[in-house]
Amino acid sequence: MEKISAEQIPAPMLHALYARARESKREGGYLYDAKAIEIVERLDYDFEAEAGDIVMGNGAIARTILLDKMVKEYVEAHPDARIVNIACGMDTRFYRVDNGVIQWYDLDLPEVAEVRRRLFGEQERVAMISKSVTEETWTEDVESKGPVLFIVEELSMYLDKERVEKIFKDISAHFKQAEVFMEVTAPYTVKNAVQKTEEGTVHKYTWGVKNGRQLQRLAAGFKAVKSVTLMEGLKEMYPVYRFLRYAPPLRRVANKIIVLRQKQ
Repeated sequence: MEKISAEQIPAPMLHALYARARESKREGGYLYDAKAIEIVERLDYDFEAEAGDIVMGNGAIARTILLDKMVKEYVEAHPDARIVNIACGMDTRFYRVDNGVIQWYDLDLPEVAEVRRRLFGEQERVAMISKSVTEETWTEDVESKGPVLFIVEELSMYLDKERVEKIFKDISAHFKQAEVFMEVTAPYTVKNAVQKTEEGTVHKYTWGVKNGRQLQRLAAGFKAVKSVTLMEGLKEMYPVYRFLRYAPPLRRVANKIIVLRQKQ
């Protein structure tokens, strides 16, 4: 099998991909992702660092468990829907939730899209959009008829309020039956999460909101209908989170998936 260089792929994308592949190979794993295993085996990359970061890996698995469940529920309710995976990276969710009918769109920067095409090839009912979500024209590449789900996973915390607001404005301008699953982090986390770089210590994230009501203020034409913390995914892995998820301090800082539905 041809090995493909992973130089163009940002490390966080590789970490989540590797975490899913590793969990899929583990006896009694919480998920199975055959496509993740296949892609990891094709990449010419040393995953030693990813293998050693258990905390981040567990977070990726918890997020996958939760979002897979939510997307599957959406697909059951809208079996012929279109689904747009914004800033898709090396995500493989289509292969885990496909019902044989949905139309799927993967959206990411041209350099990421190029790597995806080499790794995944052409797929029926999957379209690759080689654009940034900050470009308004990306919406023109998605069929607007009928129900459309937009998945925004691990992106909003790296943007700013104006860019998040623009995402919703662009969606509202082109779609009439839209629903958005947006992952957000808390302002406390934005303030306190830091990382070391060659230039020194910097804040890891740039933006966050406390809850769905705050996000709804930026989401023109949308109503926040549900908010779920990532601890709902962790409880499937660690029973103690069945109780910890109710602890106010953890609920305040945990990332959330906020569901916003377009007003009719």
